[in-house]
Amino acid sequence: MDIGLLLRTLFKLYAVLLLGFVLAKVRILDGHVNRSLSVMVVSVTYPAKLVCSVLGQPGDRGEMLLMMLGGLGIYLAVLVLSKGISRLLRVPEDRRREFECLMVFTNTGFIGAPLAQSLFGDAAFYQMTLMNFAYYVLYNTYGITALAPRDGGRVRLTAKDVLTPGFVMTVVAIVLFLLRADAPATVKEILAMVGDMTTPLSMIILGASLAAYPFKQSIGDPWTYVYSGVKLLVMPALAFGVTRLLGLSSYHSALTILTCSMPAGSMVLMLALKMNRDDAFISRSIFVSTLLSAITLPAVILLFVR
Repeated sequence: MDIGLLLRTLFKLYAVLLLGFVLAKVRILDGHVNRSLSVMVVSVTYPAKLVCSVLGQPGDRGEMLLMMLGGLGIYLAVLVLSKGISRLLRVPEDRRREFECLMVFTNTGFIGAPLAQSLFGDAAFYQMTLMNFAYYVLYNTYGITALAPRDGGRVRLTAKDVLTPGFVMTVVAIVLFLLRADAPATVKEILAMVGDMTTPLSMIILGASLAAYPFKQSIGDPWTYVYSGVKLLVMPALAFGVTRLLGLSSYHSALTILTCSMPAGSMVLMLALKMNRDDAFISRSIFVSTLLSAITLPAVILLFVR
């Protein structure tokens, strides 16, 4: 791993995150604008980037299937581990399900995929997305049931819950890849132009979101540090050990470790708000783990990524 490239990549990502934080603090960005930008990223720029990344790709279809199955295995393993760890650490009952969901649903979209692309090229963005296909399935099934209202209200899954823009566009990208579809150069250039907005907008949105969290309350909760330590250090170390045992290539091992080393994602917060759950612990965990990841990600990559 080129240490200079790694540090430059992380510096650029977190510099743009800091820009989003400052823009929110000086009230150029507010909650309404941030939500609108989030919708634009999820519904427009991210799908454009995803589709552009597969058009004309000559990749191995068998490898694509293995990436998807590997991603499913990763998320199922993390889900099982999260339940065991929450009980081993005696996470308070009123935070246990939130803790487990934060372990599973991390920020692979706004940090993981852009970081993989910067370190390994455009193909890594698509392959990281393939590995995260299981994310969309579990988020809209397990996530909804795990964070069901505490009053015992029933949760009914609908097609709208499962067929999110991210899920649908991943399916579309897979179909295009299987059909070996291509497009005129001008169309691909337009898609690339729109898609290239994904990474900077994602980091600006994330920075603006962090600005909304109360700093003193966020850093004063010891359970946020317990969560961050397990998620940012223990999980990537376990991923490194498993990939070595399985004999994965250094590239696939790197993608697996990156997937397991991401900080908490805001999708859990959105779901908790939708389900009328207490979002305080989730908000604090997102804030603290994202800040700490600026330190842990370089350490994890230097130690475990070859």
